[in-house]
Amino acid sequence: MSELFLVSIVFFALAGIVPLCLQRRTARMTSGLILGLGSVFLIAGSGMVLIAGTKEMVFVTELTGMFPVMLGTDRLTAVFTLLLGLLSLAAGMYTPGYLERMHGSGRLYLVSGLIPFFLLSMLFVLLSRSTFSFLAFWELMAVISFFLVLTEYEEGKTRRAALFYLAMTQISTVCIFLGIIALSVITGSFGFPEKLSGEDPLCALSFFCLFLGVAIKAGVVPFHKWLPYAHPAAPSPVSALMSGMMISTALYALFRIITLFYIPQISWGLIILAFGCLTAIFGVMYALKEQDLKGLLAYSSIDNTGIILIGIGVWIILGISGFPVIATMAYIGALFHAISHGIFKGLLFMTAGSVCLSSGTRNIDELGGILVRMPRTGLLFFIGTLCISAIPPFNGFVGELLIYQSLIGALSDLEPLFQVVMICTLSLFSLTSALTAVCFVKAYGLTFLALPRTKKAEQTREVTTGMIAGPAVLAGASILGGVFSSQVLGVLGYPGLLPDLFTVGLLLVISGGFVYAAVWLYASRQTKVAITWDCGMMRPTCRMEYTGSGFTEPVVRIFSSVYRPKFSLEKQYLDPDNCLFREGKAGIRLIRFFEEYLYLPAAGFICQYASRISGLQNGSVDRYVLYVFIAVVALVIMVGWSA
Repeated sequence: MSELFLVSIVFFALAGIVPLCLQRRTARMTSGLILGLGSVFLIAGSGMVLIAGTKEMVFVTELTGMFPVMLGTDRLTAVFTLLLGLLSLAAGMYTPGYLERMHGSGRLYLVSGLIPFFLLSMLFVLLSRSTFSFLAFWELMAVISFFLVLTEYEEGKTRRAALFYLAMTQISTVCIFLGIIALSVITGSFGFPEKLSGEDPLCALSFFCLFLGVAIKAGVVPFHKWLPYAHPAAPSPVSALMSGMMISTALYALFRIITLFYIPQISWGLIILAFGCLTAIFGVMYALKEQDLKGLLAYSSIDNTGIILIGIGVWIILGISGFPVIATMAYIGALFHAISHGIFKGLLFMTAGSVCLSSGTRNIDELGGILVRMPRTGLLFFIGTLCISAIPPFNGFVGELLIYQSLIGALSDLEPLFQVVMICTLSLFSLTSALTAVCFVKAYGLTFLALPRTKKAEQTREVTTGMIAGPAVLAGASILGGVFSSQVLGVLGYPGLLPDLFTVGLLLVISGGFVYAAVWLYASRQTKVAITWDCGMMRPTCRMEYTGSGFTEPVVRIFSSVYRPKFSLEKQYLDPDNCLFREGKAGIRLIRFFEEYLYLPAAGFICQYASRISGLQNGSVDRYVLYVFIAVVALVIMVGWSA
């Protein structure tokens, strides 16, 4: 089994080297083929580990002084390497066709080469078996993803998004570094610790440093703001991998930390649950108001991260409260949803990228009528929409169902305080699910249905076969992962947690077939033409359709205390008495709460502090001599005190 992982590592590295060294069109196609082969080996190796039930298998051990670089795998790792293999296979098919339409030949080969190395860095993070190697590959993943976000560097928005992402990801690395240093102080080594007591203050400090680092990378509110900037700026295959896999890699780190490093405290579960509820509800609410198609998908990634955190928080609380079976249900639900989200979010970003590439715009209000012109892409995006909306029997339904069951299962036996917590969580979770369905009715309806609202939408054409095949792999995995979820969990040793969704799906198909047959047999074949009330207009036009703002306007009004909309209205008249209206402009601006009330004030404070500190470096030799004198006196005092 270990040989398959090592072979996949070699193939991923080779897929990155080929386009960087041989800058030809065939090199990009060859890179995609090599990446696909490496993905097949990775999927096979991951599947064998999952079925065999191997507890721990370390297959690379190299000591570099006091810093061990160790690679290995177990069942938890294999779950996420399986996801990485699926996304890599899809990316290998999708990326060459996407890059054909990008500008700048040198940039094409750079992106084509960096994507396999980005995947390889995430694979190394998953396989790391020491805190030192984990930190090193974590930083490598951050640096490579920064350059990928910076691909379209000519645009000012892209440069700002990349710098914002770099700043946030470096803060994440610093937090991870501090947590690892604290662990090394506790254990005396850079190996993975096991079951440290959460009651130890230093252990608690190390956990919260690690959690903060993971939360920033996973897009947990209020550290989420880099996602809606970075994802729209990056090329679509990169967005698919960042949202589908990089966020999942961060969540893997959290799963690993919680289950292996520490014995968690119930307060940790409450904190994670609070972050999860906050992230889920704010993520979907800000996704609803978004008009940028890729920005909407970025916010929905935040929403799904919140759902996974809810599952983890419930698992900790119920496990400590004495409900191990129901707690396991929450844990499996969170883990299943993490994998499901990676698959269907990769599908959605790739198909959205096809639409944006074909139309030349990401603005939902400039699209419409795409389904007629891109039917295969529209079908695949629709499958992703069903998955993310948790429609049975697709894979997005499974994880949420397990978390729902865990929230309800132990409700009557918990202490009153935890009953209130679970009821509040259940209410917010239900609201999140409902708003997610509304959000993707908007995304699909305004993008693919009705009439084209611009010339750009009218001129869209279906993409190449490779750009269909890649998302089709993920769509197939989403369907099979949901339909056969009960059987999969049974094979992995968790039978009876779910109803048989294969039977449910079969009944839905049979019911739909009966309805279709009845309509076909008994519906009238006559065509009737009649004039309807058309408000005095000869035929409907695209200007009569809902816009994105119009569709979500009722939701904005309901949650006005969150969105804090600011309305503007400008009118111009033909006469001095303001009777004959000539033209006007109306607009709604929604406040960017976290950016305007958290990030910008913090940035302003840092700038002011830095400007004051910079005054210490004024070039005065006398002042520098004073600094040296103060440092020497302080050092003498410290040495004398310690002696």
